[in-house]
Amino acid sequence: MNIITFDTLPSTNDYLLDLSKKGANSWTVIHAYNQTKGKGYAGNVWQTNPNENLTFSLLIKSDLDYKDLIVLNQWVAGCIYKVLSSIHGKWFIKWPNDIILNDKKVCGVLIENYKSNKTMHTIIGIGININQTDFNHLPKASSLQKETDIQYDILAILADLIDGFKNEFNLIENKSFTLISDFYNKYLYKKNQLVNFRIEEKICEGKILYVASNGNLVVDFKGKEYEFMHKQIELIF
Repeated sequence: MNIITFDTLPSTNDYLLDLSKKGANSWTVIHAYNQTKGKGYAGNVWQTNPNENLTFSLLIKSDLDYKDLIVLNQWVAGCIYKVLSSIHGKWFIKWPNDIILNDKKVCGVLIENYKSNKTMHTIIGIGININQTDFNHLPKASSLQKETDIQYDILAILADLIDGFKNEFNLIENKSFTLISDFYNKYLYKKNQLVNFRIEEKICEGKILYVASNGNLVVDFKGKEYEFMHKQIELIF
């Protein structure tokens, strides 16, 4: 394990991506106390206060194919879920890979992949709101401290997460994809509940059923099942 910590860095993912192309080993971790240009999923921006949250990226090398990356995404979400749920409270995984506590987003994930010399290089960028308490500009966001009124050791949570990924990596090595997907779907946020969605500026009521093997969200609208890719549908929560 090689953990490299910076006081300030624009993007831990960008730094680690560059490092990986220079031969960095698997399980290299780039951690920053202050990430100034954090990237979120699908082009979103991940904004956090300096020294109050956990922002890091992890490099994992594997023999996965591109077709396996949907389940890799689910594995990452499942690993984070297991660690955070052991700390406090009842968590859920919001499709595709946000981690939710008390109906608030506490953790976001950005995964970037490329293949070189038949090896899949995966850079897992994770941002977790730990001790920040001011989210007036982000009404759907919260943190561990705000939800529990407890201040947390950020580096201890980082160590727990790295251990969690290493302990669960046998699921990737053994290609236990069904186990990974079953766990992901078991803790899917708002599963089997009637909720509101935004689809092309229209508000519709439906029920989340599961996430399919292709990564699409399957929703029941008035007894009929429909599949949606990310950005085609938005859960209102």
